Amino acid sequence: PVVGISHGQARAYANWVGRRLPTEAEWEYAARGGLEGLKFDRADTLGNDQANTKASGIGSPSPVASFEPNAYGVYDMVGNVREWVWDNYSDTYFAESPVDNPQGPKKSRWRVVKGGGWFSGKGCNAVYERNALPQAWSDFNVGFRCARDAE
Repeated sequence: PVVGISHGQARAYANWVGRRLPTEAEWEYAARGGLEGLKFDRADTLGNDQANTKASGIGSPSPVASFEPNAYGVYDMVGNVREWVWDNYSDTYFAESPVDNPQGPKKSRWRVVKGGGWFSGKGCNAVYERNALPQAWSDFNVGFRCARDAE
């Protein structure tokens, strides 16, 4: 996975390949792999051999698909790298947001980062975990994935 990239750089790459960043809701839906109510993509517990987290001891990002995919066949939704998503961030946004695919406030200097990564503890790798970083920030534990609209 690519790390050390800002939100703008991730968006530019996704656009260049004819894709986009997923929204936070899309990312979480894909991360759950069709399983509702679980903390991780396959269970409520996460073994050290199930994802690249701080506890796994790998100590750096691992090659994509080094661990089993979730039920949707998507790799590395838990562990490896935290991921930029499209949404702007506000800690109070969900109190007033639409229910269907909310995408954050219109403006914010912060963007949502989903999931956890190789430098994150197990609790920070839950599929519902969210954080925010300044848009121009780049980090050794943050990357991205591309999405596209369903055909």
